[in-house]
Amino acid sequence: MKHSAANLVRALALLLLFVPAPLSIATAAPAMAETVAAEPAVIVPEESEEAEEDPWTARFLGPAAVVIAVVVVGASISYYVVRVRGRYRVV
Repeated sequence: MKHSAANLVRALALLLLFVPAPLSIATAAPAMAETVAAEPAVIVPEESEEAEEDPWTARFLGPAAVVIAVVVVGASISYYVVRVRGRYRVV
């Protein structure tokens, strides 16, 4: 592999393009953490959450999609075994 000046310039350009971005992100994080207040401005009381029943789409369409997928895969395998594999014989 030749190391020409053009290849070295390209490598240096890529290095200068991608390295400063992560460095600027890493140095900006501590400055943002200092400006966050220690206590919330307004305290909101927590409400008790009621258990929600799953909608019918989650209860019925999920298992139906799995059953349809299994049937499609089984039909594809049986089609291969009966039609395609039966056409050719090993001599």
